[in-house]
Amino acid sequence: MLSEELSIGELLKLREDIGTKKFDELTNKATSDSPTTTSTKKEFKREHKRHPREVSSKRKVSVLRKNTGGTRKSRDPRFDDLSGQFDETCFQASYGFLGDMRSSEKAELQAELKKCKDPRKRDQLVKLINKINTSEKAQQIKAERHQMKVESRKEALASAKQGKNPYFKKKSELRRTELKMKFEKLKKEGGVDKYLAKRRKRNLQKDKKTL
Repeated sequence: MLSEELSIGELLKLREDIGTKKFDELTNKATSDSPTTTSTKKEFKREHKRHPREVSSKRKVSVLRKNTGGTRKSRDPRFDDLSGQFDETCFQASYGFLGDMRSSEKAELQAELKKCKDPRKRDQLVKLINKINTSEKAQQIKAERHQMKVESRKEALASAKQGKNPYFKKKSELRRTELKMKFEKLKKEGGVDKYLAKRRKRNLQKDKKTL
């Protein structure tokens, strides 16, 4: 047998000299000519014409197998350039129905809370409702920020069309505009004092941690 007569290094050199195709033919021929191998082949038949054909698992393998590479690495599509850039407008258009689902879920929980008399169950329902409220507020703030960016970009593009130098607002400027809008909204709803009291409490807690 050829693989027994030559070393691995000699087999590699032989494959490089004569080519992979001829090398495989040569090794397969040497294997078939070996007296240890039997020339008779088992014939696989189907029990029924509609049944799949049975195939032998004993297949000839090349003496030198090709290395297919290392282990396959997993990737996170959120942080991979192959997945493209995140488009907030496209995302909201595609998954805007999630907000409707949260609203209907909150309505069902509120209806269940009115009927429920078990204190433990009521606490769980209140926590779930508060969680949905927090999520809705976060989504609203996110949508308002995105809208501000879109409007700022539109203004810059309009200036460019008029022949002026386009000015894109910085993050700090957008943040100041956001705080101004938030203060005006709280002023209309009468929640300025409550908001300031929460800020003071939060700042006191931070000061205690630093001390």
